Amino acid sequence: MKKYLTLFAAAMLTAACSNDSEAPDDNQSKGTPIAVTVDEGSFTRATGEITTDSKLAEKSFGLFGLYTGKLTYENTSVSSDFMYNQKVIGSLNANGKYDWDYNPIKYWPNTQSPETGAYNEYISFFAYAPYEATPKEDGRCIFGMSDKYDKGDPWVNYRLSEDPWGDVNPQVDLMYGVMARKVGYDELFMNQSKPAFNDKMKFLFLHALECIGDLVTIQQSDSLYNYINGYAEVIITDVRIVYKNLTTKARLVLNSPSGPNWKEIISGELTTERTLSIPSIYRAISNKPDTISVGKGLFYIPMQIAGMEAPCAEVSVDYTISNNNGTTYNGTTSATFKLDMSMEGYKQGIALILGRDLDLLHLTYPITGEEATEPSYSREWK
Repeated sequence: MKKYLTLFAAAMLTAACSNDSEAPDDNQSKGTPIAVTVDEGSFTRATGEITTDSKLAEKSFGLFGLYTGKLTYENTSVSSDFMYNQKVIGSLNANGKYDWDYNPIKYWPNTQSPETGAYNEYISFFAYAPYEATPKEDGRCIFGMSDKYDKGDPWVNYRLSEDPWGDVNPQVDLMYGVMARKVGYDELFMNQSKPAFNDKMKFLFLHALECIGDLVTIQQSDSLYNYINGYAEVIITDVRIVYKNLTTKARLVLNSPSGPNWKEIISGELTTERTLSIPSIYRAISNKPDTISVGKGLFYIPMQIAGMEAPCAEVSVDYTISNNNGTTYNGTTSATFKLDMSMEGYKQGIALILGRDLDLLHLTYPITGEEATEPSYSREWK
């Protein structure tokens, strides 16, 4: 009899602990599933998108849900054990749209305020893409992640690809999710309670990386054109772009006082460079802009390591000037400009102007083609 009572007491203790659980999943039988969807603009790219190995819809995204009970996220510190790196998969439906599903399903907490009747328990959500199941230190682009039981903001570690334009280890476009709204896209899914009509949480994914675009425009200055017009022509034979002082790896914190942001990881190699060569062009240029489409651009982490030189691009052009007498003059000229350090997927292009003295003048311009005397950027991507 004594043994039986002991086992019964243990069973009652277990049940009591279960009913006292912080997770709202105990109300599954009468709960409302947490449903998500994605703004399809997240995986619509503009013409001339730089090379990447996947689109969001073809991969899926990772979702963190931090349950904070009746306290707001800003007033407590909890871990991601309620929903940790949950894989959310997109599948094309009969209407040509995407349905987004995950498993196991999580449910909204049902607690309501006795005074107002409003649901008053909160979950904050953070998302990134593309999904990585088990990031490893020796993995490629996403190589680390906050632990399930770490308290505070979730994060992912990212490193630049060593062979961004190759087939084995291509570069990956890292993105983060925000609340999709008609005006502005900077609001996170913080402090969400059970929706009245089972509305889906609609994520818009923005680019965490900066990029340099796939267009190089080369032209003669008016002075050079007027000087050689009718007597000679300029032929471009080679273009090289060396991206220097690129931050090798960093941590994308999915929440911070100013929204998702990059933080330094001080270990191992800090900076690196990538070289893109565009040989065998052999193209004569006129005074009008002559656009050379590289077909390959570069994602980079928009962050300068403290104490390191600023990331920059060094552009070199080999040219030949051939006159009417069949005499040719070969030369090389180059210019260097700093890379932009903002996020949000701004896409930079490069314009090169050959002057009469063949010094290379340079400026950056919006991909739309509107030139500027100072660096400016167009928001080509949402």
